[in-house]
Amino acid sequence: MSGLSRRVHLRAKGCIFFGETVADSLRHQIFLAVNPPSSVPCAWRHGPLKVIDDTQKDLERLIAADFGVSPTGDYQADFVNWIHFRARRVPRLPRRVFVSHEVKLHQIKYPAIEQIRMVLQAGGDVGPWLSEKTRKDKTNHRADMMFNDWQVLHFHLGGFFQSSTTIRRSGPLLFVHITAEAATLLDVQPHGSWTMTALLEILLRTNPPGLERYEGRKVTPMRLTDDQYSNLRKKGANTFIEIAGRAFMSPGMGLLASGHAARLYLYRDHFFITLETIQKNMGGDLVEAHLRSAIYAHLGVPVRLGAYYDDRGMAIIDKNRNGLVLHQMKALE
Repeated sequence: MSGLSRRVHLRAKGCIFFGETVADSLRHQIFLAVNPPSSVPCAWRHGPLKVIDDTQKDLERLIAADFGVSPTGDYQADFVNWIHFRARRVPRLPRRVFVSHEVKLHQIKYPAIEQIRMVLQAGGDVGPWLSEKTRKDKTNHRADMMFNDWQVLHFHLGGFFQSSTTIRRSGPLLFVHITAEAATLLDVQPHGSWTMTALLEILLRTNPPGLERYEGRKVTPMRLTDDQYSNLRKKGANTFIEIAGRAFMSPGMGLLASGHAARLYLYRDHFFITLETIQKNMGGDLVEAHLRSAIYAHLGVPVRLGAYYDDRGMAIIDKNRNGLVLHQMKALE
């Protein structure tokens, strides 16, 4: 048996490294030269970890719970559409709530405004006030293009429940810019106000950081009409938006040509890139410091990668270690 294929034993300060090849032993000697042995758990020197990837099965299970049979037959395409559905359902997270002057003028006439404000602040379920299309057109990533583009949702202001889960539909709508950290109640406007730039002017006045983070410095804005913005949105095109003489990107990061929200497509990409990085690092024994004790407490047990979701966002976990969180992504919205 050649030197490159026989098993190698390396003793280092009372710990034995079991490597598969001479190359393995050399790689670990280099690592130990850079990282003092006293700082590295003994178990960490027992060679490459075995990694099993269950994430596809888990994603398919999560998607099927909402979508049923796969609409596309491609779990990665379904995944990004599912992310859109979950985001526009509004994860149940406590948020700081900003209320514009315009909304305050409507609070007496529409008591539902205060109900929505309290639910958003407490991290409750705002589903009953959402539109039917937003809630039920699950697989359609274009179900709410205003939300995809501007990260602005609309809520119905009916005075009572028409079913156990649905508020009676109303004419005027409450428009809200919503993120995982904050909700800004912008104004009450009729259906069809989907590209009303006056709403973004209110966002700038009421919660300046909500828009200022998207400002284009040294950009000369071109003033377009709301109808022109509507035409651009239908084509999946993006442009700077002129607000108070300043140029801003869309406060939802805009659209892809497919109509997907750019921010949510990037979320999908970040998940898969992170998954690939974890697979590579775990297979090469590059375990993050805060995970080492939990990983190597079960020496010889493969890392079984899984996907998990709750209102805090997607997570990549080790299913063989009681759902140990290897990477927690941010909340969707």
